[in-house]
Amino acid sequence: MSEVNKNQWKVNYLYRLRQIADKGLEPLYANRLEPEYKEREVERISLKRYIEFIGNSGAAKLFECSEATVKSWRYDRRQPSIKQAKKIIKAANGKLDFESIYGSLETTFEE
Repeated sequence: MSEVNKNQWKVNYLYRLRQIADKGLEPLYANRLEPEYKEREVERISLKRYIEFIGNSGAAKLFECSEATVKSWRYDRRQPSIKQAKKIIKAANGKLDFESIYGSLETTFEE
């Protein structure tokens, strides 16, 4: 019996993300759409930093929730529900994703 690699889940997860992204890009490429900035390095922004940037009241309006809720996310007292995270991702127009909201793979699943 072979030894289980501790990072196998990560390979599976990232591979699946790539498959989903490729499938979503196919119809866009077919319509002659291309990314505007392929050479640009993209830095993932956290929900906390995004809220700091747009402000508590701006985030509350954008995410359709109370300012107290936004503050609790900003100061790590609570995390958004999955349902709310989906709303946040849509409202942020791709600037945030699940990893931005709940933490990166490296920090969330440390061995």
